[in-house]
Amino acid sequence: MSTSLGLGQAHESHFGPTSEYIDIAAFLDATRVLLPNEASRADLSDAQLPQRNNTEKAWKSVPSAQQAAVAAECSLDDLKGSFHDTLTNPRLMAHVWRSHQATVQSIYESAESSNRRKRRKVAVPEPGDEQADVTALRHSMDNSKLKCWPLTSHAASFIRPPKHSDRNTLERAKSFGMGTDSSKVHEALVFVTIYNKLSWGHRQLLRLSQHVLLSSQTLGDLYNVIPCESDYNNQDAGNEPSQGSGEESTPNSADTAREGHSGAVMCIDNTLYGDGRAPEDCAEKVLDLLTTLPSDRKERPDFAKGQPMHETTFASLTPRLHQPYWLLHAGNCEHHFVIEHIRLHHPADPPTTAYPLTTHLTPPLLDLCRACNKVPAVHTILGDMRLGESPFVICDACWTWMGEPTGAGAEDVTVVPLPKYERGWVT
Repeated sequence: MSTSLGLGQAHESHFGPTSEYIDIAAFLDATRVLLPNEASRADLSDAQLPQRNNTEKAWKSVPSAQQAAVAAECSLDDLKGSFHDTLTNPRLMAHVWRSHQATVQSIYESAESSNRRKRRKVAVPEPGDEQADVTALRHSMDNSKLKCWPLTSHAASFIRPPKHSDRNTLERAKSFGMGTDSSKVHEALVFVTIYNKLSWGHRQLLRLSQHVLLSSQTLGDLYNVIPCESDYNNQDAGNEPSQGSGEESTPNSADTAREGHSGAVMCIDNTLYGDGRAPEDCAEKVLDLLTTLPSDRKERPDFAKGQPMHETTFASLTPRLHQPYWLLHAGNCEHHFVIEHIRLHHPADPPTTAYPLTTHLTPPLLDLCRACNKVPAVHTILGDMRLGESPFVICDACWTWMGEPTGAGAEDVTVVPLPKYERGWVT
């Protein structure tokens, strides 16, 4: 089990298998026939709608009695009723939750071979103390004929404890309202996940955030809503982070221009999409850097320059799902982003004017004080010979205990406050 824990820690750093190349524009054209609004399909010829028309005609030709029989056979009303009765009954739901947690904990601990401290067991009432409705539910679950229903010891390989990236500081999806009203336009939704490299393990990645964009929006729109701590590293130099609308200040905003940074570039399938800055486009800088590498070097990638990211819509791309792509900005700040899936915009989804959406934001990992190694650091100390390294992150209590530097070189010591966080947001 200790091995599975290590695998679970590194699970987010492994992607794939990747899909085939997906032409988003072709996907939109192919799925236009699925639109329920006939007015939205008025520009399509009858030759473009044979499959849908044939399916509708075939179903209408089936006798009504047979249609009712098919509907009854495919109905899930019996299961829906059972689930609804259990979920709405606090006593039954509490029993289901405690039973599941106790089973999982038992399997987890039986497979754990290390000397780690065992977790406190979940208390499950004895059968003699159960209420009649709970007993009936337990018997119903125990007598299930589904062989996959009970958890066995083999399930230990798929059980992991909660991770930091499972936490979401957002109470609801954050809308940036950058989209346009496209009620009469065929749109697809693109789901993107952003990853950061772990400071203590550069080969492992941590999920930073998740976003949803329209196919008509650009790579620049995605870049503008990606949260990054580097946006707050040079606040004293005039790069105050812009704040979005809402009840809480957030590390990403719809009007994040990031003009104080040294440019940005995205790489998708060996095509570089720069920030469009003339004459120092970041894509040009990357290509110029590659020319300094020996031509016979195997590690030298073959990149091509694409359109600026703010002019490149998702609908113009042919990406692959679950393939990690690359983003560089703020000099040397790297991120990876993965397109998880692409689907049509559904009437039940938020209106197109609400996009891009941020649906998940992982709280940042705070650096611990390097003196006591117990509490988060609040200061970065530069040039202090007493500390042995520069920069040195330290908590307020340890810095107070050390006292201000004196003697030769004291005037060269700089104390830089670290960004303050509240519930995972930069304040």
